[in-house]
Amino acid sequence: MSIKLATGTALAIATTYGSAVNMTALTNASEAVATLAGGHGVIVGDFLEVTSGWDLLNSRIVRVSVVATNDITFENINTSSVTNYPAGTGTGTIRRITAWTTISQVQSFATAGGDLNFADITTIADKTQKQVPTTRSPQTLTMTVFDDPSLAGQAAVQNASDLSTPAAFRIVFPDSSRMVINGYWSIKSAPDVNVNAPV
Repeated sequence: MSIKLATGTALAIATTYGSAVNMTALTNASEAVATLAGGHGVIVGDFLEVTSGWDLLNSRIVRVSVVATNDITFENINTSSVTNYPAGTGTGTIRRITAWTTISQVQSFATAGGDLNFADITTIADKTQKQVPTTRSPQTLTMTVFDDPSLAGQAAVQNASDLSTPAAFRIVFPDSSRMVINGYWSIKSAPDVNVNAPV
């Protein structure tokens, strides 16, 4: 059994991106390999925002596990299904995330959504209702933080909220495992205030 403790978890928002670099090829493989234009500057460990002709990969954040000249491997990105990832149609661009800003004073965070939706396919002959899976609901992540607008992390979140454009979010757990997601940001303009509780 493996148990992770939250103590020591580090949270950060992407605040600087490099210029877009063209992908000239993208493979169907258990770990996708992209061929980039020369001079891309990507190194192992970089996080990239991907724009792709494949809907299931488009706008995702990926980590680079291997760099061989202009060929880079997307860590744990399985594109082997040509049904989900039609061959020859996945190319697009990548952008390196070149700076992260720590989000400090986080008390807790929680996720919601991601549930499977269903379509009703019950016919008049059925005596038991039938349904088939369709899409999943959007996922949200909510953080509770001790308010201090002067902190760089809160200022970065405010900026992302004001711009209404996606920015990557990175969670690094104490065992060095990580989760990276891309999404829109929103921040409350005023803190919650309770008697005898920190703001």
